Amino acid sequence: MFKVIDNFLDKESFLKLQHELLFSRNFPWYFQDMKDLEYVHKKNESDLNQYQFTHIFFGDYLATSNYFYLLEPLLKKLEVKSLIKVKANLNPYSPKLYKGYFHRDTPYNSLTAVYYLNKNNGYTFFEKNNKKVKSKENTIVIFDAQMKHAGTNTTDQKKRVVLNLNYF
Repeated sequence: MFKVIDNFLDKESFLKLQHELLFSRNFPWYFQDMKDLEYVHKKNESDLNQYQFTHIFFGDYLATSNYFYLLEPLLKKLEVKSLIKVKANLNPYSPKLYKGYFHRDTPYNSLTAVYYLNKNNGYTFFEKNNKKVKSKENTIVIFDAQMKHAGTNTTDQKKRVVLNLNYF
């Protein structure tokens, strides 16, 4: 499966996620000094471009964030039966565009969705089909979780923000 859907959420739900949650000055982001763990563990832990800010909404079989309930419109529209992990990623501006390393988010035969919260020149690139999905607000790409993919930062906005969901 590989599907890209523009205008995924209704405008009100999208703006609530974007401005009242993930773009709020009070939203808690956490620094991660490693990004693409599958690659980093095998090769090079000293890559200075391997960092991002994250917020984990769901993992280890339970909601881990007080903000989890705000994801309900997204989860409902995706028709999620069971969650594996939900994480927000914030990749800051850099003068150079850096592509991450190809990886899988989960070992399970499930689905992965990347939901884009803002428009920027960053993208998600897929190894198997050489497709590139540009960061366009309120757009989602849904794909087989075993498809290796890589993300980027941005050079034309202060941040690139996506929600990454792994689910059945």
